[in-house]
Amino acid sequence: MDSVTPASRPVSGDSSITRVLGVLDLFTPETPVWTVDMLVVRLGVGRATVYRYVRALCDAGFLVPVAGAGYVLGPRFIEFDRSIRLADPLLHIVPPVMAELRDVVNGGQLLCAFYGLRVLTVLQDKTDPNITMSMERGRPFPLFQGSPSRVILAHLPTYQLRNLALNQQAEIAAAGLGENWADFRDGLRAIRRAGYLAASDIDKALVGISAPIFHAPGAVAASLCLVRTREGLTAADEAFLGGVAVEACKRISAELQAFRPGEGAAFPISRVR
Repeated sequence: MDSVTPASRPVSGDSSITRVLGVLDLFTPETPVWTVDMLVVRLGVGRATVYRYVRALCDAGFLVPVAGAGYVLGPRFIEFDRSIRLADPLLHIVPPVMAELRDVVNGGQLLCAFYGLRVLTVLQDKTDPNITMSMERGRPFPLFQGSPSRVILAHLPTYQLRNLALNQQAEIAAAGLGENWADFRDGLRAIRRAGYLAASDIDKALVGISAPIFHAPGAVAASLCLVRTREGLTAADEAFLGGVAVEACKRISAELQAFRPGEGAAFPISRVR
């Protein structure tokens, strides 16, 4: 089950665009099909309004009709997925680095990006067949859970962290990140000072060791997580992999910051080998 449900996702503004796009948040693995009647009840708006939203989303390819007067997510997302794979500089830069680290890590690797309060894996690789990672590609997790999320959280601007501490206090406390602003701030400062974070709060049998990636100095864009089984992992191993993650992310960040839009042809699709 996804860790972030539509009801818990933040909504900013109340424009028509925001409301139409908010409809898409309702389509999840748990509720993949919605009818107009269901949307009327869920959204609390008139039938004519829902029909207008659905028609606009169908015209754009974001929804398609299915049997039983229902609607599901449409093929436009597949088109976007291909565009992301072809054009995202992060997905061009990171796979060769992951390939170099495979023998060193001897476990799994995750490239994670974020937006709003959600962090999700955009690229996954593993060499240990015994590892099963919950953070599969495209599955959202809260910004407060897991080392890939928390290492991103630790590098957000102070004003954003203050807003989170004000508006997400219960979630922060539940994640063990502090009961107040001072505790929250000091804990994140310790992560920044270390340069990486190791945690096992998502998959108890695994340890995720994550470091941040920056698209500009001080502007966090993503994280790289090196995954090993907890059994047999020593403190020295953890520190070593933490150093590996930090150095890899420095290389990735340097290449990402050197990227200039519009220079050269479109990237080929990169794959971890």
